[in-house]
Amino acid sequence: MKSLTTDAFDRACEFVQRIGRPLEQAQLRYIFGEGTVDEVLTELSKFQNDDGGFGHGMEPDIRMPNSSPLCSSVAFQVLRELEVSDDYEIVRSGISYFANSYQPEIGGWDPTGPDVDEYDRAPWWDYSPIEGRLTPLKVANPGSEICGYLKLFSAGDASNLVVDQVVEDLLNLFFDLPDEIETHALMCFMRMAEMLSDEVTERMLPKLVRASHLAVSENADDWRGYGGRPLWFAPAPSSLLASEFSISVETQLNFEIDSQNADGGWLPVWSYGDRSVALQQATNEWAGWLTLRNLIAFKSWGRI
Repeated sequence: MKSLTTDAFDRACEFVQRIGRPLEQAQLRYIFGEGTVDEVLTELSKFQNDDGGFGHGMEPDIRMPNSSPLCSSVAFQVLRELEVSDDYEIVRSGISYFANSYQPEIGGWDPTGPDVDEYDRAPWWDYSPIEGRLTPLKVANPGSEICGYLKLFSAGDASNLVVDQVVEDLLNLFFDLPDEIETHALMCFMRMAEMLSDEVTERMLPKLVRASHLAVSENADDWRGYGGRPLWFAPAPSSLLASEFSISVETQLNFEIDSQNADGGWLPVWSYGDRSVALQQATNEWAGWLTLRNLIAFKSWGRI
């Protein structure tokens, strides 16, 4: 079993401090240094708008400053990882945004809204007009994950939304879908399962197991390209699906340690095509994010 050397760890930290956003830098200091939760929240709040939602490139591929459910769900991944309570205003206003941005007439949350086309974005975030109701995958991503946050942070103001009914609708969708579920939608369902009651988690688990094995490649040769990886579904030993990928996670950890670049970081494996120049900042932000996530995974799985 390989471990990240002290030199490799130091180079990775220097890479995040040089390339990463202030948010990832604050997270790095909090997890590996003397940083605080409040410092992370200060940086996260810079992505939040007056309506409580998050934008401003919170998801680096979406450069739109406006709030969107998708970018807000990414922000709540940080809040959940910090294990903050819903006493924080950043949480309460974010939950209110989720409640207010739900659109029953289309069956969920429009991930980005049409304004996304007015700003630089990855090609896969070009807006597709909604005809009638959202497609199942757009309902699931990020709707299922949002439902988890609505239940986890129950003190937030979601009074105008019948959360339990929305959760039940998402559960019905989950069980109606075939086992071969698009990877990002499946990760949203997984996060939802981790945040709901034990009873609901037990209901979802058998299908999550089947679907995740279809979505994840356990072949190291495939990890040089884009696609589901064990650490996406088992980032820590406490993850819901950790036991399913315990062996392949160890293999991927070895792979990631060997794949570190000379500058200390890990780079995205995807391309933006003819938008690459416009999205160079997004590429750098992803590199900082990926490097931080690898360091957290190494720590969680005892490789540092």
